Order: sequence, then C-alpha cells, then structure tokens
Amino acid sequence: MNNSSLIYIPTIKPKAHLRLICFAYAGGSSATYISWQNYLDHQVELAVVQLPGRGIRLSEAPFQTMTELVKAIFLALEKLSSKPFIFYGHSMGARVAYELTLMLHRFHYRLPVHFIASGSVAPCIEKTTEHIYNLPDEDFIKKVGKLNGSPEEVLENTELMEILLPALRADFRIIETYCNKSQVVIPTKISVLAGDKEEVETADVEAWLKLFAFHTGIHWISGDHFFIDKNKLCVLEKLNSLVKEHLVSSAALT
Repeated sequence: MNNSSLIYIPTIKPKAHLRLICFAYAGGSSATYISWQNYLDHQVELAVVQLPGRGIRLSEAPFQTMTELVKAIFLALEKLSSKPFIFYGHSMGARVAYELTLMLHRFHYRLPVHFIASGSVAPCIEKTTEHIYNLPDEDFIKKVGKLNGSPEEVLENTELMEILLPALRADFRIIETYCNKSQVVIPTKISVLAGDKEEVETADVEAWLKLFAFHTGIHWISGDHFFIDKNKLCVLEKLNSLVKEHLVSSAALT
C-alpha cells in the first residue's frame, strides 16, 4: 500500500496480532500519529487515515460531508489484509470512526475489538455554539486560532493558510453540522479519553458509554482539547495499557 493511500501503514507487519487504525482531528493529518509506531508494542501494526486536502494528499479536494468521507474509508478498509483492529479517533476523528463502526455493524462486517474515543463529546450531543465554517476567511482563521490547536506562525502565514483553508473549512463544516442520535448499541468495547481542562460537560463525554456494549470508563488526561499533541506520552501510556489488556486476554483464549 503506497504512502498516499487513504489508509496508510508506515511499516507493514504481516505477523502483527493487532492493527491500530487512527483518525485525526479537524484540520489534522496523519503526521499526528506516524511517530506512534516507535512507542507501540511490537505486536501492533499502525495504520493512519490520510484524508485528502492535507499532508501528502494536499492537492486533492477534501471531502465535504460525513457520508462521502466514511464511505471512502469503508472501501479502503475492505482492501486491507484481515486482522483484529482497534479504532482510535481524536475529536472529529472519533466521530468519523464512530460512523464507520456503525456502517461496519450495519453490513455485518468485522468490528473493531476496541474503540477509543479521544477528545470528543458523544455523537448524539448537538453542537450549540455558533458555526464558524461559513465565516469569511479572516474571521474563520481568528476563531480557529482561539482553539489553541494551530501554531500562531501558521495562522499568520497568508500563503500557507490559503493552501490549508479548504480542508480546514470542510472539516469544520462536517463536525459543526454533524449529530447522530442512533440508539444502536455496538457490540464491542469502548474507552474514552478526555482532557481534564477541556471545556466540556462530563455527561456529554460519558454519553459515549451508552453506545457500546462494554466499556472501560472515562480516562482523564492532563491537558486541554489538544492533549493528544501536548501530552502525547501520557496518551500513549494509556493506549499501550489498553492494547496490552487486549493482547493478554486474546492470548488467554487461544
């Protein structure tokens, strides 16, 4: 699988027992996760979802709707070699991974053995703050800057922002207009990671747990919404703990 694929595997591990498939936040790219392969158990193969409009796929038009985005990932997932997998999604990535899991469940495909929702309220929680995706460029960039997830030097680089804006705006359109109040209980396990300084209601995060048959609860990580970048080692420590738990339980069953 080449490095511009929708799902990219940096280092193919045919003998790996488990595949970790990661989904980025709005405006993010596979770069968030590539370095993770240096910290994962040797039995885990890392795969990252690379959406068009950023990174190595910068020249491609970004997806404009959740539906077309998820369908494309679903088709890419079908092409991967078969092995148990975990979904890890942060913010927008958690909701994309959720929609993909619902689709897999609907069509009776293999489900992730573990679903990790990171930095996201549950998909059934409607966004009540103003939409910013349709603001004029200058206002949109200012609003994005207040989220503290993008370096100031990037936001102030007019030429660079002109290149990045289409994907960033498309991502915000998807997450700001998205809500899914499905009552389907997905028959797999979920763990939820949340920043202890995020401005979210605990109940809105806990609502994830009702959507899956099994759960390990809420795991609080020190940091704000972008704890995935600012507190990466803590995130990886928790992730590795969950992965090890699965590998040990799987080995016990064989």
